[in-house]
Amino acid sequence: MTSSPKLTRSQHPLSLVGEGNGSQCTAQQGLVEPALPLTFFEHASIETIQQFIQHLTEPVIIVNAQGYIYFSNSKGADLLTCPQASLKGQDWRNFLTEHHQARYDNLLSNDIKLGKNCGIPVQHCAEEITLITASGKAKDVELSISYIPSHEPLFVMMMHDLTQHKAENQKLRKLAATDSLTGLANRRYFDEMLHHYWEECTGKLRPISVVIIDVDYFKVFNDQFGHIQGDECLRKIAKVIADIVPIEIGLAARYGGEEFALILPSHNAKMALTIAQKVQQGINDLRFTEQGLRDYVSVSASQGIASEINGQFRTSLAMLCAADTALYRAKADGRDRINTSL
Repeated sequence: MTSSPKLTRSQHPLSLVGEGNGSQCTAQQGLVEPALPLTFFEHASIETIQQFIQHLTEPVIIVNAQGYIYFSNSKGADLLTCPQASLKGQDWRNFLTEHHQARYDNLLSNDIKLGKNCGIPVQHCAEEITLITASGKAKDVELSISYIPSHEPLFVMMMHDLTQHKAENQKLRKLAATDSLTGLANRRYFDEMLHHYWEECTGKLRPISVVIIDVDYFKVFNDQFGHIQGDECLRKIAKVIADIVPIEIGLAARYGGEEFALILPSHNAKMALTIAQKVQQGINDLRFTEQGLRDYVSVSASQGIASEINGQFRTSLAMLCAADTALYRAKADGRDRINTSL
């Protein structure tokens, strides 16, 4: 195969970002260095380009003007879970979600038009998309595309697998939202999700309830049995709550110290009371004999409930304050009680 003809450069490389750029050819100053050396691609033979791409550590495929894969390096084949030799001739759009297929059809045709009009390469900034591999698995990648104008227009597509990056981010987000002692959601995440569920439920005219749970005489328990036993007590209570309020029902959080809190979307006051009664019974049934304490050692909790049904609360904070007031009424009534805000 003959080398691509030399191209005259009289301006900076083009950069197309996003959609709707039409067919304008505008030079941009101070561009970030291309991921691949475009001058090399303009003047090198296809064989040389293939050898170069084969040794890159990132997945790369070359696609022709019709959208068919001309070449893939071994990393690209691994990413798409398809043998390298089998990729040649396949329509690369088959690896795209339906959402991205039409977008990239337009992008390729626009690039060819721009390249012919301007005679210079066109490069796209990296963008996150979802690929569907040959095995049918969805995979998030960062894709950058460079159009190389020549007698045989080609697109060099470099991909960066985001799977590990996203898994690590998800792990960090979970850690940031979790109370380290109990494994329940922490106060920050509770506040965030309360606002979210409030907007969702009130927007759809559905009820929403909150329950605040406070362990009775927990300071006495700590002073008598020690903080290690106190921590284990909180873990046991957290497990009781988590079993009664799984993620499908709502959100359970450690609100602070010996306080816990529940968000119950689509629960009216009666439904929230049923949940609170189950929590009360579960806490009362706890024993600590495996920790070396006597069988008669037990704990209880007081609870306050508030429910938004017909617009009685203007904000989620007002509903939370009402639940807190109900909690202190429950304590004033003798503890181990459940009080519902009127």
